[in-house]
Amino acid sequence: MRKEILLAVFVGITLGLMITFGIYQNSERAKIGQNNLTDQLINNPQSTQSAVVESSQLVINNPEEDFFTAEEELIVTGSSSNNSFLVILVNDKEYISSTDESGNFSVKVILTEGGNLIEVNSIDEDGNIVSKQRSVIYEAKN
Repeated sequence: MRKEILLAVFVGITLGLMITFGIYQNSERAKIGQNNLTDQLINNPQSTQSAVVESSQLVINNPEEDFFTAEEELIVTGSSSNNSFLVILVNDKEYISSTDESGNFSVKVILTEGGNLIEVNSIDEDGNIVSKQRSVIYEAKN
């Protein structure tokens, strides 16, 4: 009985140390990544600034924020970087599309009754992700 308790304590301490070490390693890697980005901004601010401006070009034309509709189907339109991928999330549903050569997109989504959160994620060729959200309220006609 005593050996089993000591074994359980030893296994618990070992697992705790392994988890703590993993968290420590993850936080150190995050610090290194932040330092690399800071060094890039200090050493070459123009190139990183232009990359941020180019990658942050996501405009949602339709729907507007807090849009109210009586239609179950809604067409989400806007523009982003040329030939970028789009992932549009509407509550639990996912719609995947892409922009055309001029950067425009148009995707038909299905709303659920009540409040709907529409999140548009644009992923460009370099892997930069830009995200914007809209709230839409759908109330069916009676």
